Amino acid sequence: MPDAQESIQELVDRCLDGDESAWRAFVDRHSRLVYSIPRRYGFDRETSEDIFQDVFLAAYRSLDSIKDAQSIPKWLITTAVRASSKAAKASKKSGHLQDGLGQMVFDEVESDRMVRIQELRTALGRLGGRCERLLTSLYCGVQTPNYNEIADSLQIPRGSLGPTRKRCLEKLASLLKSELD
Repeated sequence: MPDAQESIQELVDRCLDGDESAWRAFVDRHSRLVYSIPRRYGFDRETSEDIFQDVFLAAYRSLDSIKDAQSIPKWLITTAVRASSKAAKASKKSGHLQDGLGQMVFDEVESDRMVRIQELRTALGRLGGRCERLLTSLYCGVQTPNYNEIADSLQIPRGSLGPTRKRCLEKLASLLKSELD
């Protein structure tokens, strides 16, 4: 599991210094983002894993040329989209294109949305503990969260969920602001 407290710049610096654990943390931190793209294109698990490996190999080879560490999620998205498009074209050429495969279109808006989701996941990880569990339960789970179940799982009174949520959202907003500064 990556060190959620470590900034992307610190992680990249450690990667560039040859720290293997930093590279594993880098991949762990961005794995959901990268893997989601070929899956959204409609590729099966095996092809998605191949694309995943291609993207991280490209990242490994290019990490020292990426000037701004904050741009890494967008770089990874662009690289994954290109690799997915290339794989879709190869599937089409070989006659193995499944229905709907390669139909995903990633424009600037979609790319920006995915970067924001990645930033939010990173900030939630940095938040950690009860706040991470509470906000994830409230906003990343089912459409209508069960407040009694959430309170029980966090071992806090149901009446404390609102004030705790407010404090956690304030902490999250502060983390997101510091990540973008």
